[in-house]
Amino acid sequence: MAISPFTLCRIKGNERFFYYALFRDPATGKRGNKKSVEVLKKALGELDGNPVTRRDEAIRICQRALQQGLVFSKPSKLTFYEYLESFYDWSKSEYVKRRNLLQPGSLSKDYIHIRNNMMNNHVLPKIDAKLLLSEVTLDDVERIQLSLVEEKNVGYSTINVIMSAVGVALGEAQRRGLLDRTKTVAAEPLYVVHKQRGILTEDELVRFMAYAKEHSEKRIYLAILLSLLTGMRSGELRGLKRSALGKDSITVEQAYADHAGLKMPKGKRIRLVPCPSYLIEDLHALAESNPYEGDHDLVFWSKRGGGFVSSHYFSSRFKEELIRSEIFTAEELKERNITFHSLRHMANTLLRGHVDEHILRLTIGHSSRQLSDLYTHVSQRTLQTVALAQKRTILSLLEDREHTRSE
Repeated sequence: MAISPFTLCRIKGNERFFYYALFRDPATGKRGNKKSVEVLKKALGELDGNPVTRRDEAIRICQRALQQGLVFSKPSKLTFYEYLESFYDWSKSEYVKRRNLLQPGSLSKDYIHIRNNMMNNHVLPKIDAKLLLSEVTLDDVERIQLSLVEEKNVGYSTINVIMSAVGVALGEAQRRGLLDRTKTVAAEPLYVVHKQRGILTEDELVRFMAYAKEHSEKRIYLAILLSLLTGMRSGELRGLKRSALGKDSITVEQAYADHAGLKMPKGKRIRLVPCPSYLIEDLHALAESNPYEGDHDLVFWSKRGGGFVSSHYFSSRFKEELIRSEIFTAEELKERNITFHSLRHMANTLLRGHVDEHILRLTIGHSSRQLSDLYTHVSQRTLQTVALAQKRTILSLLEDREHTRSE
């Protein structure tokens, strides 16, 4: 004989009887706590306000509540593979839409694109296509992590980023009730010794800048000098337009990324950086030399159409020039971890101690919320202080050594 999915009981209240139902869990066969039939009626959208007084009506409501999943959620057939395949898809992900709706701009297209590639290239090939999301365990997650370690195609730092992205997706699944919240499904991160970003010595810097000024293409020399003086990032150089060039300063108000396009700089803070007037003039001249038609008005325009340079342009060209100068070999650059971003660290290193730490952070771009409040009060005198520090440290270093060699 079939067992009824629920049992009705009639309990006397102060003024009348009320119907309650004890539902039987289809997975375990055990009865759960009693539920008010009138509460279920409201959940079904029946809002006539009439009390449930007949047994047959109570049975009908309980049956409808079961059919519509108000009592026991129907087991999801969504697989772990399908879930991860769409979780970081910019056009499909409900997670991305929700995050950017609640915190506009919190997840950029490039950030999501990188994580989507991680899922497609490193995670999905290692998942059983039939494994249901609701059945994922810590063992399944750690199996992915171990496989990545054994393959040795990516470093430990990258593996940690990949597994963190998987963890975010599973955490969202638990929040939405697609995966048991009591399960532990986050893999422990791998131990990583982070390699410190390398910088050039003062002698290496002077020798290289002398070489670059004489032998390198003008655009790459200007990019190197600009980053060295101001700490501007490569994305900020890619998005730099003539309209941002002042008389002796630059307004860093946007950066360029492949998928997001023009966007706010990192940290979402606009900043003003001092820049020597002669360098400003050279940047204007570079922008004016763009032979292609269009309204980009970019300073560092691409030779392939006059638009934005590629994401690896500055880093690859900087490395090429360092090797051509014969000051470094490719092996030395890798060993010392010297990249285009090292110029930003050089700017920090050379200016530190000559400028108030708060002002240095504001002009270089390491701003917190408190510092951004301070930024609104930065005066012209403050900018002149930074410009003077540039002249006394970086520019004088380059000019003095160059003058010494010419004698």
